[in-house]
Amino acid sequence: MSSVAVRKAAGKRGLRRHAGRAGKAGRPRARREGGQVRDHAYIMEGSRRTHVILPIEEYEQLVKKSMVETAVTRLQEKDVQWVDADALGRRSASERIVSARRAAGLTQKQVGERLGLPQSQICRVERNPDHTSLRTLKKIAAALGVDVSYLV
Repeated sequence: MSSVAVRKAAGKRGLRRHAGRAGKAGRPRARREGGQVRDHAYIMEGSRRTHVILPIEEYEQLVKKSMVETAVTRLQEKDVQWVDADALGRRSASERIVSARRAAGLTQKQVGERLGLPQSQICRVERNPDHTSLRTLKKIAAALGVDVSYLV
């Protein structure tokens, strides 16, 4: 076994259980649950506690509480700029349509000519793909040689 030891209350090998006494420096306080004192086992490395062993339910509660606190803190930060998810999705789809057209080496006018659509409609589709019918998006995808799922 390495230098890490797992201790028990009796000081033998294994887990050391510690109920904690209020006011004693360096000792964790016991947690009360339903009127019962909750003690935790811990792992020692030399004379230092390095890990606490606790029930998975309690661990999950601690993680959830930490995640909520982190989210609340982020929401309250004034220097964070929030982006509307729908707008981000539209911008992302728009960028994919433009990049697919450019990768095919085509202009908006050339794509329009292939599809029998005016260049202005191809421009509108690139700016607002969410207001475009699936039928038109399929035509554009075919003209650009990509799958329609890539565009949206």
